[in-house]
Amino acid sequence: MNNRRNFMTKAMLLGAGVFATSLSAKESESKEESKSCTPKGIYYSKSNQGRWEGKAGSHAPIVSIEGKKVTVETKHGMSEAHFIVKHTLLDAEGVVLGENIFTAKDKPVSTFELKEVPETMVATSFCNLHDLWVTEFKA
Repeated sequence: MNNRRNFMTKAMLLGAGVFATSLSAKESESKEESKSCTPKGIYYSKSNQGRWEGKAGSHAPIVSIEGKKVTVETKHGMSEAHFIVKHTLLDAEGVVLGENIFTAKDKPVSTFELKEVPETMVATSFCNLHDLWVTEFKA
């Protein structure tokens, strides 16, 4: 189980880093066609549901902010066969601000108390069956 958690943690960080890198690349791109080497199907969002079309409502993280407290929730049922494994909160550069690992018995809600609230952040939600979902948001 520990090896699986280590693998999942590394996979989440890699996916989040790729996502954050693509956010930075978008800001610096001109009107030319993007030449990103980010493979499709690494992460999903409400606007990019890919092969999981129709799953955004129960997989894309929902974010709320109150002062310096950021709450990430995934409206997803939890069972031994199908559950949210992890939430991660990152700044626009891909720096991890917080993370929370779940078991099938947990409710997929995470609250992160931040010292400083970055202007742009990314929340991730990883489902054991439907991959990594991201929501970019502004404070």
